[in-house]
Order: sequence, then C-alpha cells, then structure tokens
Amino acid sequence: MKKNMNYSKIKRIHSNKLLTISFLISIASVVIIMRIIEISLPSKDIKASSSNNNLIIQSNDRGLLLDRNNRILASNIYLYNLKAYPRQIKYPEKTFLKLSKEINFPAEQNVLKKLNNKKKYEVIISRNITAPLAKKINNIGIPGIEFIPVKKRFYPHKELTSHYVGHVNLEMNGVFGAERSFNKLLKNGENVNLAIDIRIQYAVRNELKKAIEKYKAKSATSIIIDINSGEILSLVSIPDFNPNLSIDSNSDSYRNTATLNLYEMGSTFKIFSIAAAIEKSEINLETKFDASKPIKISNHLIKDYHPQNRILSTKEIFLKSSNIGSSLIALKLGNIELKKFYKELGLLSLSKINLLEKTKPIIPKKWGEAETATLSFGHGLSISPIQMVEAASILFINNKTFVPTIKKVKNVNEINKTKIISKKTNNILKSLMYENTIEGTAQRAKIKGYYIGGKTATGEKVNDKGLYDKTKLVSSFLSVFPINEPKYISLVLFDEPTLGLKVNQSATGGLTAAPVTANILKKVLPLLGISKNINIEPKIIIKNKEKINLVSF
Repeated sequence: MKKNMNYSKIKRIHSNKLLTISFLISIASVVIIMRIIEISLPSKDIKASSSNNNLIIQSNDRGLLLDRNNRILASNIYLYNLKAYPRQIKYPEKTFLKLSKEINFPAEQNVLKKLNNKKKYEVIISRNITAPLAKKINNIGIPGIEFIPVKKRFYPHKELTSHYVGHVNLEMNGVFGAERSFNKLLKNGENVNLAIDIRIQYAVRNELKKAIEKYKAKSATSIIIDINSGEILSLVSIPDFNPNLSIDSNSDSYRNTATLNLYEMGSTFKIFSIAAAIEKSEINLETKFDASKPIKISNHLIKDYHPQNRILSTKEIFLKSSNIGSSLIALKLGNIELKKFYKELGLLSLSKINLLEKTKPIIPKKWGEAETATLSFGHGLSISPIQMVEAASILFINNKTFVPTIKKVKNVNEINKTKIISKKTNNILKSLMYENTIEGTAQRAKIKGYYIGGKTATGEKVNDKGLYDKTKLVSSFLSVFPINEPKYISLVLFDEPTLGLKVNQSATGGLTAAPVTANILKKVLPLLGISKNINIEPKIIIKNKEKINLVSF
C-alpha cells in the first residue's frame, strides 16, 4: 500500500514538471512566433527606397532629400572603416600585400609603416569601404584587422546636384546647399522634396559641360526658374564637385557661381532700365534718341559694341543693344526713379533665395549722372546670377512679392501678388523680348515652333588696375518662355569665354550663351510640357506686325 502511494506521488510530481515544461515551451513558442511576425511586417519607423539597385534603409536617421518627382538626391548608407591592430599582426608585409590586392592604398597613407608600428594599439588604414568589399576581405581571414561600420550620407547623382543639394560634415550636419538650408528638418528625420527636376538638371549640365570646353571659359552658370511658383527647377554651376568624396572648400569647384559670384551683367539691364522709363516717364517705343556718336559724362566715354551712328527709337535701342541709347533713356528718366525701380526689383539687396550661400551686391557709393548712365546697361553694379533671374521674374510675372525657392511648392499663392508695372508695359516688354530673338541680337536662341523671348549681354571685367578689360568678358543670355504667357525664365552665363582662333570676334552673349540656351531648351521644353506650335510660323508674326498684336498670339 505504501509502495502504491509513493508511486502516485512520484507520478504527480512528473506530471507537474511536464505541465511546467509544456507551459514554458508554449510561452517561448508564442514569443518566437510574435517575433517572426514582427520582423516580417514593415516597421513604421523604417523607410526604404531603391536607388541604383541598392536598398537604402532609414530608421530614425537624417531625412531624405528628394527631387520634385520623388527621386532620391541624398540618403544614408553604411560603409566600413578598416582598422588594424599592429601588435596582433605577426607578418605586416604579408598582411599589406593581401590587402593591397583588394584596396588601392595611396602612397601618402604609408599603410605598411602603420602596420609595422607596434607602439600603436590600433590604426585606421582605410575608410569608406563598401559592404561587398568588406565581406570579401573578411572572408580571406587576415589576422589583426577589423571592419568598423560608419553611417555616411550618400549622393547618388554625384556632381550633377552638388551645388544645389550640398553636403553634410562628419557629424551629419548640413554645411552647404539644401543640406544646410533644411538641416533642422532633416535632422528630425523629415524628408524634404526640393524644387529641382533631375531630368532638367541633367540636360542643362550636359549642354553646359560641352559649352565650357568649347569656349574655354573659367566657369559656367545656368538657372531655370518657374516664375509662377518661384521654384528653381535647375541650378548648375561648373566647375562642380562630387559630394561623396573628400571636399576642398578652397577649390574653385566648391563655389556656387550662381549665388556667390558677382558680375557686372551688361545689357540684360536694358530690360530693367527701359521698363522703368516706359512705366515712370513719357518715354515710349517711338521716342527718339541721338546715338550717332559716343557720349562723354564726367570721365566716362560711353560707346556701342556695334555702333549704329544714327538716331534710334527706344525700340531700336533695345533690339540693337545700344549703350549710348540706354544711357540717354536713363538720363531722361532720372537717377531717383531708376534707383527706386532697381530697388523694387531687388537688385540692390541680398537675394531672397533660401540657399544660405549668397553674396550682397556691390552698389556704387555715389549715384550721380555718370552712374545713372552706365547702370542703365549693367555697368557699375555687380550682382549674382540668381539676382538677375529674381529681378527678371519679378518683372515678367509682375509681382513684387516674388520669392525664389529651392524647396518644392505645394500650392502657388496668388493672394499676395503686387504689381510692379502696368499690363501695357508688361506687354511691351514681352514683344521686345520676342522680336529680339527673331531679328535682334538673340537670333541664335531662336527655336522653330516655340515662342522664346530673350536678351543678350556682354560685360567687361575690371582688371587689376581697375580698368575694364575687353579681353575678359562675362557673356550671358536671359530667356523668357513661352513669351506670350511667361512661365519660365532661364539664364546662361559664361565667365571669360573665348572663340578660339577668331581673335577679331568677341565672345559675346549672342555668340555663346544664346546658342547654348537654344540647345538646352530643345531638350527641356518637352520635359516642361511646352508643346511645339505648328500652326503659326514666328516670322509671319513679325512680317505682319502692323496688323497683329505681338503679345496676343
């Protein structure tokens, strides 16, 4: 009997143990299953995007920079630094040879010397190694080395977006471009859509690269802006740089010529001075001015590049790009009114663009009769290319409150629109700009089937002696399109272009920037959804200009 009782007791104990074990196994199984489900489902904190067949995963990291169509411009990836422990390496030469087969060590790094230095416990011998290469080297099984993962900012488009997107420093803080402008948002993990269209940027840079080589220019700049929204669709500054590599901030390629370089822009200022004269005085397109000979004001002798040596109308002054004529127009308008108008266009103050790399214009300390004359054709006032585009946008969209932006705009605000000129003056400007591409100085910018308006400019740079140098030019072309209903403005500028062996021919805006603009727009116009006009040939409009309103087609 006692034996049976002991057996029952033992049986109960075993049953309890089995139940306990079964319970624990069940709990463990539930945890494992839940974990499997958790892993298999996408986390709310993880954002994934595919670019160039690489999966970029972001979790509580710096936000992405995207173009207006959600293409990745800047993201986070993990690379590896290769660390060596010299005291653990018995054969430094063999180790160096094995690593050299996989990594191209620059001679100045003295990697072998570092591996032989037993005084050091650890040394970094290579940085920014990709995961596949790190895995390959790790599989070789080299003693005394270790790969350390580091988070890096990655720019898939390299030089293409360098000045627009910018870059971060080692602490992942933005120090240039959009990375700097929106640093706070990005550090909080927010993604930012920029206004840039990477397709347009590519087309522009490709043409600009070919042109800078052709004209042997020091630098080249291009900006395309949507004047209804203020969005900068493209901004190219050449030379440029690859933000994925080590950056020399003192290099010319680091400088954003579109926002930092200051130039005396030249004849594109005739758009502004003539607009001011028509708007604020009795001057009209038929008003006559004597441009038969150079004029002398104080110590300034004002001449024309292509002298007409006759009396010109306001319209002819614009189409022939007469400096003498524009000076006479400005003097009749008066320095107070001209200065006031330039101020309203933002030409005398810092650009409003939300890039932080920008420079204040250089304004003459004295603004007398001589300055009024020369400022009418862009001499004596140095501005950045972005300021030229900004001022032209204010004028052609006819809105004082216009602000350029590198961030994508969700809704265009029409409420705060404040006119700067009358509709009549605005129409006159559009007709002048259009006719200038048909029979004026900008004929090389003409594109069959498209209504392009534009103004060429050629400014002389000041040399070390403070004198204007005819051999060092700044050549540019400002275009507005479609000119009958302006939506976009483009500026192409070359710093010190040349025309090769044609020593007797100056590298003017009409011979350099105008044809390059045409090449750019042929590729860009379809991307902007601007279709070709096949029913009306632009030349017909000019031939019948007495019967047809130039700005109502």
